[in-house]
Amino acid sequence: MAVTDNDFAKRVDELISWLRKNGAKFPKVTLSRYADEGRDLRASEPIKADEEILYIPRKCIIEVQQGKECKIGRAVKAEAKGWVSGHTYLAIRMLTERDLGDKSFFAPWFGVLPSNYQKQGMPQYWTDEQKAEIAYTKTLAKTNAVVAAIKEMWERISQVKAVQQAGWTLEDFAWARYTVLTRTFGVEIGKREATVMVPLADMANHEFDRPSRWKYDDKKSGFVVKVVRDLETGVNLTDTYGSKGNDSFLPFYGFCLERNEFNQGRFVLPVSHINGLKVPFLKKIAVSRCAYESDDGKVKNIDATTDAEATGSKRGGKELLAYCRALVLQKDELRRMIKRSSKMKRPTESPVSCVNEARALDLIRTSALRALEAFKTSIEEDEAILNNENKAPRFSWYRNAVLARIGEKRTLRHYIRLAEAMNPLFECKSIKEMSSRKEFLDIRSANRSTEWGYYANKYLDKIVIPLVKSGK
Repeated sequence: MAVTDNDFAKRVDELISWLRKNGAKFPKVTLSRYADEGRDLRASEPIKADEEILYIPRKCIIEVQQGKECKIGRAVKAEAKGWVSGHTYLAIRMLTERDLGDKSFFAPWFGVLPSNYQKQGMPQYWTDEQKAEIAYTKTLAKTNAVVAAIKEMWERISQVKAVQQAGWTLEDFAWARYTVLTRTFGVEIGKREATVMVPLADMANHEFDRPSRWKYDDKKSGFVVKVVRDLETGVNLTDTYGSKGNDSFLPFYGFCLERNEFNQGRFVLPVSHINGLKVPFLKKIAVSRCAYESDDGKVKNIDATTDAEATGSKRGGKELLAYCRALVLQKDELRRMIKRSSKMKRPTESPVSCVNEARALDLIRTSALRALEAFKTSIEEDEAILNNENKAPRFSWYRNAVLARIGEKRTLRHYIRLAEAMNPLFECKSIKEMSSRKEFLDIRSANRSTEWGYYANKYLDKIVIPLVKSGK
């Protein structure tokens, strides 16, 4: 049954009363509902920079350790076979409290939590026909991996007698796991890392340029949120859900951004040198990926944004190039890199030579072309869909599907363009010769406010020019 506006307002009042009764402070924050299952936080009056806008005492916070210490959590810890995730213990705690109904200390908070993650837009609940719209994407791979991880954990804990006696179903566990997945904070409590769930703070929507900063304050024994700039009445008090692409936002939170600089493409690459040479440092170049996914060992998947010089699992461009440079090393280059590896764990993170860089870009281009060929629609067709909001309304599942797949496609095409633009420049014998080439002039004239213009010029300055200048 849908929650009416009056019902929701009543539940919000109950949550606010409960929080204040237990010492929480948020004098300038209001909770509102913008959709059936959508909530957000807004400023109820002007807020000054560095002002503390939210304080939630520890007694109102749920953390992993509480899940391990509750009756069913202790039983799972003692009897379950295999590793049990921290998110699973949080889910156990959530279900234990939910079973108490109105008797639960946290009942007012549970009253405003989403009850239906299908309505939240989570692709795990999409039909096969809907999922077909994100076929061949890493978004779908992550979606399926989350479902598999939840089922795996459920199979593990459902064998425990205390869980069976609780009468929980896979559907119950999935609700709890999605609630945990979409609302946790990583903090330090007494110099100990902790994953926690914080009422009210968990209602903040995502924004990369968020106005808020949060932490657990040991002196205050609670979770505090401050703002970093002056805010007017009615402003959305957002948080950031992390430096993630739409391939993570959709399966983890149920939405996509119209523009997202963290969108990644997935490059499927060989697990060993293309000519069979033994590269001892190859495995050290691996970049971490989604915790829910596993590698089959037959191919190497590397995810990367358009920034070829940025490192880390949220960017991956530097690792992509480092791995591909290693895959195409010639014998003499490999010998030099092995010597360099005594000082550097990942020696190909730095360019090797013009010839090697061109071969690496060709390998990346081949992988990107293969990935793009699998899609049933082109980038141009997807752009036409997005430009028609009657066909793809804002915030609809269909628009999110198109945004997820086009984000990956644009990244793949970026590397194809990069290889085609840069490889002719590696043939030049001097900077003077290179600066007269059409490819060079086209890059320099590209609008640097665009993703292509900015990152192509960055690659040109950081990689191509130094290599050509050195004569390597």
